Amino acid sequence: MTKTTAELSVQAMCHITHTLNQIVAEQGDININNRTIWDTYLHQMDNHIWRDILETLYELYMQHPDLFEMHQISAVKNALETLNRHYNYYDNVLHINRPNMKHRGIAWRALMVVREIVNTANSPKGSLLIKQKLLNDMVLQ
Repeated sequence: MTKTTAELSVQAMCHITHTLNQIVAEQGDININNRTIWDTYLHQMDNHIWRDILETLYELYMQHPDLFEMHQISAVKNALETLNRHYNYYDNVLHINRPNMKHRGIAWRALMVVREIVNTANSPKGSLLIKQKLLNDMVLQ
């Protein structure tokens, strides 16, 4: 069976989260200069991968807004807007680090949001919020 874009994005987000959680467990805080993160993810993720992940996060926000804090959805929207603005001109928009286009910080924040949201969704709080939303949807139909 072929997986949908959203399913592949969720799978990628879970893989990213697993790696970042391992780094936290082994090293404590995540350093923005962490070579593993840059080499494994940020240098490798092209526009297509970013768009799929960011659109999946945005769709999750639309379905379960209580999973997100304001700074998290702002980071997702900012990354999506930046990506869409330059999508046709560069292969890796969120990797650009020129004086007039510094997008690496946007990519870093978006990657950290992936970890935060997946962790929240997998936590008891996230499970409760999603179950409550599903229950509300069933009652309102």
